[in-house]
Amino acid sequence: MSIENMFGELDKIDILAETKTGEVVMVLVCNGFIDGSPETQKALLDKMEGYLNHTQSEEFQKEYSGWPVILRVTLGREPDERILALLSKCPAWAADYGVKLEIEIGGKQVRIVES
Repeated sequence: MSIENMFGELDKIDILAETKTGEVVMVLVCNGFIDGSPETQKALLDKMEGYLNHTQSEEFQKEYSGWPVILRVTLGREPDERILALLSKCPAWAADYGVKLEIEIGGKQVRIVES
C-alpha cells in the first residue's frame, strides 16, 4: 500500500474539530494496515510533525490560543509492532507542543506503554 493510501496527503490535516467541552481535536487518519518500514515510519512522523507545527502557526494561535489541543491518531486496525513502538515514544514530543496525543485502534482509544 502506498504512503498516500495509508496517510493521505502528508502536508494536510485530515480533521480539525472543536469539542463541546472546549478542546481542539486534530485527527490523523491512518487507512489499512500500517507497516513498519522505515519509509512508513518517516511518513507518519512527518505527518504528525505537520500537525504539531500547525498548532504553533499564527493562524491557529489566533483562533485557538489557550484551548487544550488533542492530536488523535486513528488506525482502523492493529498496525505493525514497530509502529506501536514508535507511537509509544511520541506523547512527550506532542507535549513539547502543548498537545495531548491519543491513539485509537479500531475505534477504541488505547494507551501504549513505552517498552
